[in-house]
Amino acid sequence: MLKREATMPGHGNHWEALYDLDTYVNEVLVRDAREARLVDRHPCVDVANGADRTEEVFCLRWGGERLAHDILVVSDSRKGSRFFYSSYPVLLDGLRCTVTLDHFEPWEHGIEAWMCGYVGAKSGLIWFFDTRYYAGSAIHRPGDRVEVSLAGLAYFLRPIRVRSFEVQDGELWEMARQQRLEQGETEAEASRPVEIHLTGAAILLPFARGLCDEAEFQGVIDAIDMFEHDGQKIYRLEIVVMRPDDEDFPLPVFVSERGLDGYVPRLGDDVEGVLWLQGQILGPAA
Repeated sequence: MLKREATMPGHGNHWEALYDLDTYVNEVLVRDAREARLVDRHPCVDVANGADRTEEVFCLRWGGERLAHDILVVSDSRKGSRFFYSSYPVLLDGLRCTVTLDHFEPWEHGIEAWMCGYVGAKSGLIWFFDTRYYAGSAIHRPGDRVEVSLAGLAYFLRPIRVRSFEVQDGELWEMARQQRLEQGETEAEASRPVEIHLTGAAILLPFARGLCDEAEFQGVIDAIDMFEHDGQKIYRLEIVVMRPDDEDFPLPVFVSERGLDGYVPRLGDDVEGVLWLQGQILGPAA
């Protein structure tokens, strides 16, 4: 079972992929709370008072069929009221794939959680935020194979800045040097640097600031779709970000005009960025 350093979770940085935070808090959240529709409701702990009784968490949703805003509201039966608990963007047009669960980490109160698992073999490790953990994902156990709709929301996305680099020592260089010597090159010729090309690479790595569901990525844009959401263009890009078991893993990456900062995505471009990976567990894998 894999473990990680604890980091205080939250969604403020996720909203910044779509809005500046002042606009979200003062305008968007107010509008969403007023106009959102009820999606579902489920039992939860007594968040407000810590008492040994069951309350309810309600999920309200504003938005379309591809990208929406979920608001979680929790009841307080002692006061006969409900209060705002959490909100986050939800990507509803993800990639359906099989994930073998390794481990999950519920946030405080057990309403939200991070999930850790594998797509393919042990090389395909991912962490993602479970957008409907409150609805019963806790029934799953390590080793369970589940169907998940996965997608990434990019904070930014741009053409790659480094297309190649050279290495002049280390195991890779030594292997290349030895091969060149066996092919008849002189010591001086065989000792030249090894050039590493990054075009066409598929990369998904944990982001340095430590939130496990955030990742740096790189890949080639294989498909582009665009739609409108709340007054701005949103691009849905299919990008191979991993190759577990030597099989392509094409992750849908959603990015707003805000996150593109003037760049217009094109088919075949090598791009890089940082994303938030989220998933909805659809049920046991067949």
